[in-house]
Amino acid sequence: MEDLPRTPRDEEFDGVLVSKEIGAFDRVERVQLERIVISKDGRGAAFRGDRVAPHRSTIFQGANRSSPTGRQLSHASAQKAQVGRSSSTRLVEVVRVEGLGKTYPGGTKALEDVSFSIDKGEIFCLLGRNGAGKTTLLRILATQLRPTLGRASVLGHDVLADPKSIRPHIAVVPQEARPQMLLSPYDHVFYMCLIRGRTRADARERTRKVMDELGLWEHRDKLAADLSGGLRQRLIIAMAMVADPEVLFLDEPTIGLDPLGRRSVWSMLRALTKKGVTILLTTHYLDEAEILADHLLIVDKGRTVFLGTVEEAKGDTGVGMRVIIESAAGNGAGPPEVLEPRSAEEILSIVERGLRERRKVTFKPASLEDAFIKIVGGSIESENT
Repeated sequence: MEDLPRTPRDEEFDGVLVSKEIGAFDRVERVQLERIVISKDGRGAAFRGDRVAPHRSTIFQGANRSSPTGRQLSHASAQKAQVGRSSSTRLVEVVRVEGLGKTYPGGTKALEDVSFSIDKGEIFCLLGRNGAGKTTLLRILATQLRPTLGRASVLGHDVLADPKSIRPHIAVVPQEARPQMLLSPYDHVFYMCLIRGRTRADARERTRKVMDELGLWEHRDKLAADLSGGLRQRLIIAMAMVADPEVLFLDEPTIGLDPLGRRSVWSMLRALTKKGVTILLTTHYLDEAEILADHLLIVDKGRTVFLGTVEEAKGDTGVGMRVIIESAAGNGAGPPEVLEPRSAEEILSIVERGLRERRKVTFKPASLEDAFIKIVGGSIESENT
């Protein structure tokens, strides 16, 4: 099969088929219980937080700036900083990255000393501010860019030494991919099968199978212009799935979709992992990462600042329950107070204050967004100022 035509954007892109736009909201539960029990006389309170025990390494960098390395590691830091896991917890490793770095011409460092691994069937999320290095990392793993330092392997093959052994088994859905509006969904998938080298008979069979699996068959004869945003994303993912990839790389797959469209995409991604597909995605939607991610990596200015699970991010950063005290009724409007109690006594004191001052008190569990803000050392809004 001949190499695909190159574009200015894909100067290092050599033969990887790229497609782009993506559904059962089937989240694997991570339980965090935060309970408050107040006695009838208002004097007693009990607080309990139960968190699922972590099973993967966690790195948190940023809070302790006085340390020699500027890094604060969670418990058993030496063990947690390792890329691999013990043989008792090791699954089938699909992606492995060790000390990866990328410096562009002119000296701009996009990545510096990044290490992690991904197991088969996981959804692994890359998070970070704009320009943090997420897309660069994804493109290196997809063999579209060459790293400057370190090593990276996908399905056991080195991205530098053996990229041609990786490419037939992966699919890439970049952020800017869009369907051709005057073609039908069937035509999109069928012709992608032909581009991938299938015979026409095999292409017809594969097209039916992929469209059935992704809930597109009933829409096969519509124009892409008549599909909803969520269905267009499914169509782009279907085009990527014609190769039956083992690893799927997605760059912000739900950007611009409404809430229903986003949930449709989430549902489909979970369904794909149940079939053994490993997914690595970038996103700016922290609620999306909180729902989907089995594990996540947060990068800031090209460096790893967190590696672990969602619950580990909340726990290792000390993010707890937030208490919001509304303005007192009749005393004029004003901003609510936002507190982070650390003990049962503090919670009881806040509740008693609310009762005494006749103010509404709302308890909200910690979110990944709260943890993200603490980890990167600033607000999400600050990156646009």
